[in-house]
Amino acid sequence: MPKLLKSTLVISLLSLPLWAGPVPAGAADPAAGAASASSSEEASPDVQALARKVEIVTQTKVMTAVPENEPQPIDLSLVKVPGATPDLTQGVTANAYSRYVKVEGEMVGQLVLSGVQKDGKAEPLNTENFVAQFELDRPELDAASVITVEGNQEELIAALKRLAEQDGQEEKRETAEAATGASGAPSNAAQNKEAAGYQNPEGLEFEEPEIPVVNVTTDGCGIRVDLQQMVAIQQSRVETTEGAKVTRSACEDGNERFALQRSYSVCGDKVEIEARQAQAQYLLYYTDAGGNRQEVNECTPDEEQIFPIVEKRSACTVYLDYAKEEAVPQAALVYQNASNSEVQVRGCEASEEVAAVPLVKTQDGCTIRHDFAANRSYRQSRHTYELEGVLWQAGACSDDGEEYAHAQVYENTAGEPLCEPVINQGSGTVTLQSRVQIEMDGAEQFISECKPDTSGSALIATTEGCTNPSTWTHDVSAGVSYARERFYYLWKGTRSYVSDCQESAETYPHKVETAGWQNNDAQLAAYRLSTVYIEGTAEGRYTIRTAEILPGAEEEPYIYEGETTAVNGEVWYEGCTEFEGQDRVKLYTRPDGTEHQVKAGEAAPLNRGNKCTVSSENRTVYAYTSWSTGGSTRYVGSGTASLCQSMKYYCDWEISKTVLSAAGNRSTVNSSHTRCVATDDGVIGTPTAQMSHYDRLQTRSVTHFPEGGVQYGAWTNSGSPFLRTSIQCGSGGSA
Repeated sequence: MPKLLKSTLVISLLSLPLWAGPVPAGAADPAAGAASASSSEEASPDVQALARKVEIVTQTKVMTAVPENEPQPIDLSLVKVPGATPDLTQGVTANAYSRYVKVEGEMVGQLVLSGVQKDGKAEPLNTENFVAQFELDRPELDAASVITVEGNQEELIAALKRLAEQDGQEEKRETAEAATGASGAPSNAAQNKEAAGYQNPEGLEFEEPEIPVVNVTTDGCGIRVDLQQMVAIQQSRVETTEGAKVTRSACEDGNERFALQRSYSVCGDKVEIEARQAQAQYLLYYTDAGGNRQEVNECTPDEEQIFPIVEKRSACTVYLDYAKEEAVPQAALVYQNASNSEVQVRGCEASEEVAAVPLVKTQDGCTIRHDFAANRSYRQSRHTYELEGVLWQAGACSDDGEEYAHAQVYENTAGEPLCEPVINQGSGTVTLQSRVQIEMDGAEQFISECKPDTSGSALIATTEGCTNPSTWTHDVSAGVSYARERFYYLWKGTRSYVSDCQESAETYPHKVETAGWQNNDAQLAAYRLSTVYIEGTAEGRYTIRTAEILPGAEEEPYIYEGETTAVNGEVWYEGCTEFEGQDRVKLYTRPDGTEHQVKAGEAAPLNRGNKCTVSSENRTVYAYTSWSTGGSTRYVGSGTASLCQSMKYYCDWEISKTVLSAAGNRSTVNSSHTRCVATDDGVIGTPTAQMSHYDRLQTRSVTHFPEGGVQYGAWTNSGSPFLRTSIQCGSGGSA
C-alpha cells in the first residue's frame, strides 16, 4: 500500500503537458470543458479561488505496475467522494495516469485523474485539479491499494451527475423498447427481467482476430546523457507489425537508466605552479546493461578539491656557489592530493622562502701543511655557512695560497741554545741541535722538535726502531703522514742513541679509496665513505682511517635518469571495471651504482577490463485481454464473481460494444477476471462473446558487480503476446 509522502519530499512536478494522455473513450472533448471553464471564469473571477479541494478516496482493482517518468493509464474504483451520494459512484470507474519519479533516492508515486466512466460512457476531468503523491517501496501498486487524491469536489460531482443523467436516459429508452416488443401475456419474466433474460451459454467458435505485434526495442536508438539528473537514459522506440506492414515510432527516453558516477583515478590533477595550487579532476561514466564502462565527458576540474603547492626543502641539498660565495637553499614543490599522497611537481631549485647566505672562508678546523723537503709550509682553509642558526661546513680543508718559509733556529732571542747539545764522549765532540720555525701572522711558530745537525758531526739519523706507522703523526686534514727517526753515534762499533724517535722530514702522502657510500635518499645525495692509507713503509700498506666520512666531505648528488610508471599493488573497481594503481616514478642512480625510485605522484591506472558477469532473467506478465463478440451483443462485462456469467450488474468491469470496438476490442484491466457476460438490446438474436487473456514474455539483464552489487536492466518485451486462456462468456439477456 502506498505511504503518505514526507513533507521534505513534496514536490510539484505535475503539469498538464506532462500528464496529457488519451481521453477516456466516449468522453467529451476536453477543449469544450476548458472553454466552459473559461466562460465560467469570465462570469465569476473568484470561481477558481472558491473551488473546494477535498480528499477523494480511490482504490486499485488489480495489481498494477507503475513506470518511471512515463505516465501510464490505470483504472480505479471510487470509494469515497465527499458530498456525493452512493448512487453517483456505484459502478463508476475513475480513469487515471500514474508514474513514479526518484527524489533523494526514494521512489515517489504520482497520479492524476483524467475522467470517470460507467457503462461505456465517460466524462473527462481536468488533470490539474486531481493530484496525488505518495511514497512507494517498489514500482507497483497492489490490488486494492487505497490512494487518496486531492481534487476539485464541484468538478467531480458534476461529472458524476452527468454520467447518472446519461444512464437514466438510456434506461428509459431501453424500457420503452422492451415494452414495444413484449407480449401481453403475464409471466414471471415480467417481474424479474434479469432472470428472464438469462440463457445457458452454448459452445461458440470464434475466428481468432489477427493481433498486431507490438515490441519496444532499443535497436537504432542511442543513450541520452542527462547531466542535470546525473543519469544516462537508454532510448527506445515502438515497432508495430501488422501482417507485412511494420511501423516504427521515433526514439524516446525509456525506463532503463544508468546512474552517472565520478571517476578521479583516470584523470590527473590540474597543476598550476604559478598559482601554487593543484586541482583534482574527474570524468563521468556509467555502467551499461552489458557491464561495460562508458565515459561521457572529458576530465573536468573539481571546484571542491583544491590543494596548495608548498616548498619542501628537506628533499634537496644546499647548493654551494663558490663563484658567488653563496650557500643557496633549495626546495622541491609538492602537494598532498585527495588520497593524502605527496606529489612532487617540480624538482630542486632555489628556495623562494629562504634566501641565500654567504659562504665564509675560515681556517678553523684546518692545519698547516708542512713540506720539509721544499722548506715551505702552506696555510689551509675551508668554507662554512650559517643557516637558521646552525653552522654548516662546506668542503674540505685545502691550500688557500698563503705560504711560509722555513727557518732553522739554534738559539732563542737571548742567545741561548734552543736545544741541549749532543755530547759524544767517545770522540769528545759536541753536536748542536736546532728547530724549524715559521712566521705566521707576525708570530713565530716552531713546527719541529729539536734535531741534531748531522752535517758536520759523527751523529747518524736512522728510522730503525721508529718504523711503526701507528706511532707516526698522521695529518688527515693536510693529507700527509710524518715518519719518525732517531740519532746515534758509534762507539767501539756499538751504537749509542742520543735521542728517542721523533718526527722527521720524511713524509708519506695520503691515498684515499672509496669504501662505500652513506646514502641519503631523502635529499637524493650520498656521502662517500673513504679509507685513508699510506704505502711504502717498512710494514707496507698502513691504513689510517677505514670507511669513514672525511672532514669536509661534500654530498654527491644522485644522477637523474628520467621518469617512468610502476604498479603499486592497489586494486579497486569502478562499476564493472577493474583498475590497478600506478605511480609516476622518477629514476635516479646513486653514486654506488644502485637505482633509487622516487614516487612523484599518481599515474593513470591500468584498466584491467570488465570483471562483471552479466546474465538475464525472464518473467511472464499480463499483456491485454482480447474480446470477440457476436450475435446481438451490446455490452460485455467481466469479473470474479460467479453471477458475472448471468447478470450484467454483478460484474466488476463493464463496457459497451461501441466503446470496446473503438479500443480495438482490447482491454487491460481484466487479468484476474475468470467470468464474463454478454448482453443485448432485447430486440433480436442472442448475445455472444469470448474473453481471451494474453500474456507476454519479458526479459532483463542482471549485472553482478565484482564487489557484490547488482544492477538490473529494464524489462523489455520478448516476442509476441501469447494466449493464456480463453473464456466463453455467459449470456445475460437484455441490458
